[in-house]
Amino acid sequence: MRPLLKPKHYTSENWFLQEQASIFGRLWMLAAVKPMLAQHRDYRTLTLAGKQVVLQNHDGVIRAFSNVCRHRMARIQNEEFGNRALVCPYHNWAYDECGKLIHTHRDPSVFGFTPGETADIRLPQYAVATIGSLVFVNLSNEPLPIEEQFDNHTRELLERYTGQMDSSFIYTRYEGAFNWKTGMENIKDALHVPCLHKSTFPTYFHVDVMGDETYQGRDSTYLPRDTSLQQATSSGRLLFSQDGDTPTHEWKRLVHRLDCQGNYLTFHLFPNVNLMILDGSSFAIQVYNPLAAGLTEMQMMVALTRPVDDFPYKPVVLWEHLVSDMMVLQQDIDCLEALQIGLASAQDSCFIHGAYETGILDFQAAYLTQMQILEKQQ
Repeated sequence: MRPLLKPKHYTSENWFLQEQASIFGRLWMLAAVKPMLAQHRDYRTLTLAGKQVVLQNHDGVIRAFSNVCRHRMARIQNEEFGNRALVCPYHNWAYDECGKLIHTHRDPSVFGFTPGETADIRLPQYAVATIGSLVFVNLSNEPLPIEEQFDNHTRELLERYTGQMDSSFIYTRYEGAFNWKTGMENIKDALHVPCLHKSTFPTYFHVDVMGDETYQGRDSTYLPRDTSLQQATSSGRLLFSQDGDTPTHEWKRLVHRLDCQGNYLTFHLFPNVNLMILDGSSFAIQVYNPLAAGLTEMQMMVALTRPVDDFPYKPVVLWEHLVSDMMVLQQDIDCLEALQIGLASAQDSCFIHGAYETGILDFQAAYLTQMQILEKQQ
């Protein structure tokens, strides 16, 4: 089938800047999970759409602010995770739970500001919304309701399932020289699993690859059924094989099992999140955070469901889960980095999509629709 995106959409820095405004500066972005921000003053920092952001727990309320001090533009919280007040280490400017400047120095005369002059100094604040254990941030001055981005069914499932996430988790991140969209397209490509991951993907998953009989021939044109924002998010399910080779783990008896045992559930949350639930007992979350047209920050987190009784070897279970996932992901990254080089050198060429790739084309159609919305508003 004919593609909807061209190589320039993955390699052009000008296009990248447009999507930072149209997509990442306008939509709800997954920025954390509640276990990262469980205690008073727990914080998490990250870059979203080029902005330095800090999420912080203040007496159980999670808020998001610019992580740039209003004084000399230094970072307020320097670590990715931590627990401390909103105090800039450079000159000790301190901000309260609403981002308002509360003092500049032990000796106010150093700055010479009157109380009236500091009353309106505050950190830019961003909208926060939670669904279950998922914490989303919206950078827009006029954020759209999160219900417009995720439909009722998706929100209900995320609330029900991720609300059972345990407080312990393991997390890592790294950078890959590829465009974030190829990462999201890759997870929608079922055929790459038995090809690229035949030695690393668990054999007890049954992967069906089926083509859409509506589209025959390489020059056929795909007509997406729905390009709305809600339909841009999709979910899927792989069944465990029934031939008895599914492994049993003692620790699964020690956690609350969700009502999706025997399944590998996936939620592709538009624009850049892959959330997986394995056998109703564990979560894995991948976030493809774009840093440049050819540079993506991969964030990976693993957690179990809530324990029936705590068990001392939980860190070992989390570590083994992460290592297994990372073996698969490393193969993806190697392939996507090579793909990015190919895209950069083949600007006059186009993809040739097969009939099984309608999920990828649905993603591309929804993406282009969102890219056009801000343009129409301006």
